[in-house]
Amino acid sequence: MLKNKIQNGRFGRPKALLLAVAGITAFSAVAASQTKQPGLIGNDDRKPVAATGQPWDAVGQVNIGGYRSLGQCTGTLVGPDLVITAAHCVMDDAQAKPYPTHNIHFLAGVRGENHIAHAKAKCLRFLKGYAYVPVRNSNGVPLTALYQDAAAIVLTTKLAIEPAAVADLRPRDPGESLIHAAYPSDRRYQLLAHIGCRLLRPNRPVPIWLNDCDTHPASSGGPVFVEESGQLRIAAVMVGAGRRNNTALPIAVWQELLDGKGCE
Repeated sequence: MLKNKIQNGRFGRPKALLLAVAGITAFSAVAASQTKQPGLIGNDDRKPVAATGQPWDAVGQVNIGGYRSLGQCTGTLVGPDLVITAAHCVMDDAQAKPYPTHNIHFLAGVRGENHIAHAKAKCLRFLKGYAYVPVRNSNGVPLTALYQDAAAIVLTTKLAIEPAAVADLRPRDPGESLIHAAYPSDRRYQLLAHIGCRLLRPNRPVPIWLNDCDTHPASSGGPVFVEESGQLRIAAVMVGAGRRNNTALPIAVWQELLDGKGCE
């Protein structure tokens, strides 16, 4: 059974590093250098992939403050001007409120010093009832803090990139093959993907996906793809990291974020 303090902690912005998880305390940079990084399950199976072509060029950095900002997560373009990411990625932990939209950038298809497209946020969408839980100590956050940890970023302009396809809502089975992609803090300008990781426990006892996809700080908000009809489609968003499993939110949780129009 999952406990109130989760096996997975949020791990988006490197400045915050990791939130604590059930039986796991928050990591400092020193501790991380001496102990295996939460989020890496077994061996590190992440591999570089070219940020070109579908769906890879639709994956990008969500930066707070600009291209070289240390405030970084990952997001996925799912509409011409719509990005799905983790909600905590766009929240100011110190203020417990969203960052100003003019400070939120999405850079698609990052390759070293270059990127395919860039736009700032126009507005943000959160799930109904979402309440941000700031990091205040090493005891972590309640499991419920991850239940609604998804947000949509409406961009100021439409990007000339084909958005990632979105998976259907059918139930998933344990053992289903997944692909997780992100721009992690240890390779900030290189898209990495763990291909062939597995869904461990879908939707039980709550609507989250426990999985063994390797992650790293700044992977929060990154897509979890499944293959449907010969096409990779985003089925979940990575939101948390642990030592034995990681946590993603499936599309069934955040589909409503895709249904709005603009910033209405």
